[in-house]
Amino acid sequence: MHAPIPRTQPRLWRALLAALLAALTGCVTVGPDYRTPAVAVPAHWIEAGAAMADGDRDGLRAWWRAFQDPLLDRLVDQTLAHNQDLDIALARLRQARAERAQIASAAMPAVSAGAASQAVRSSQALGSQPGGQARTWHMGFDASWELDLFGGTRRAVEAADAGIQALAENHHALQVSLVAELVSDYAGLRAAQLRLAIARDNIRALGQAERLAEQARRSGLGTLADVTQARAEREMAQAQPPLLEADIARFSHAIGVLAGGFPGDWHAALATPAPALAMPADLPLSVPSDVIRQRPDLRADERRLAAATAQIGVAQAERLPTFRIPLGLGTTASVIRDLFSGASLAWSAALQGSQSLYDAGRARAGVTAAQANADVARRVYERDVRSALRDVEDALTAWTRERQRQAALQQAVADSQQALQQAAQLYARGLSAYLPVLVAQRGLNQARDALTLSQLAQLQAGIGLYKALGAGGADSGLVAQSEPRAAAEAAATQ
Repeated sequence: MHAPIPRTQPRLWRALLAALLAALTGCVTVGPDYRTPAVAVPAHWIEAGAAMADGDRDGLRAWWRAFQDPLLDRLVDQTLAHNQDLDIALARLRQARAERAQIASAAMPAVSAGAASQAVRSSQALGSQPGGQARTWHMGFDASWELDLFGGTRRAVEAADAGIQALAENHHALQVSLVAELVSDYAGLRAAQLRLAIARDNIRALGQAERLAEQARRSGLGTLADVTQARAEREMAQAQPPLLEADIARFSHAIGVLAGGFPGDWHAALATPAPALAMPADLPLSVPSDVIRQRPDLRADERRLAAATAQIGVAQAERLPTFRIPLGLGTTASVIRDLFSGASLAWSAALQGSQSLYDAGRARAGVTAAQANADVARRVYERDVRSALRDVEDALTAWTRERQRQAALQQAVADSQQALQQAAQLYARGLSAYLPVLVAQRGLNQARDALTLSQLAQLQAGIGLYKALGAGGADSGLVAQSEPRAAAEAAATQ
């Protein structure tokens, strides 16, 4: 026979059903709903000259291909595929996704199963209870469901989703930074190789000048001071190649590590001198408002602000009552064969609610802290927007001013070449000594070296502009595409 059902049980079931419906419909979600902040920015750049063109997104995404250098293209592809910092960023992204799954699981019931066997022997020396032995068998399921009536778990999941998106944007921002660093190092290496060739030309010219000074001294047309001066100039010039060779080695080592390998992995491929990178005639440039959409670091800031806003709702939900539905279903019997009989079946169901009455202001302080954290995130976002626009303006200023300086240096090189030709013609006609030819050659080498440095400075400013615009690397979709490779590598290590 079954025990009679208490009259309070239908009322309990109605309360449980009402709580269940409220949890499923999610009618209450405390905390502010997030809205992307609008930041007022200038309509135009200060340094927007005629050399600036409207940039298309495809060109910005693979801007380094405008240099038309196959080796550089290979290095960038290698860096995006094998750089260790990118692998670390992907691992953090996987960690965040797993933690998000843990947070979301709080909204679902937790179910456990168990079985037990117990044997008990009572004491024979008890006067009030006769001794004896008993054995019980138990098997059942237990479930517990904490109802998310006020949306605390939903806000936590919202914050976790925004955090994942911020990490994905951080991965993209790292790609942008690494590509810019690699291209900058490659440009520095090629410029150093060109400067090394110029320095060796200068040493040869100064060596010839020293020999002419020595011949003039022996013939009585010069002095020892002239010879000493010529030798000192040649020795000063000889001190330049070791510095340039060290720069070349340093750039080569940096490129090897950026590409995910060891410092010497690309030494042989980079050792052969190649023409220095030439800056494209036009640089892609969008309006200031586009920079906010293009730069992944700003998008990451915005997502962190969204996560901080959602955490306000999490903190507010902790101040409100909590409700749990514990459920139990099992069988208990003294003989194991009776475990599966209807008489051994037992179950329990309840609705439990609790509300903190006094916590010394802990929950209230948690809400205040979450609100302050969201305010910090908002101000960081606004600050970084301004810094990003400053980066673009600085790069534009450096690029345009260096272009103006470069025009003067190009004219200096042309004049030096003309002076060398004139000195050589006078020497060929016997109207001048050879020393003016060497002096003109030295002046030309110095002008060439200064022009090379100016071209590198303008190139570095252009690279800085691409980086400031958020160009390079892959879009956020490629983060997901690279996940299988990282997952396979992780599985291979287990």
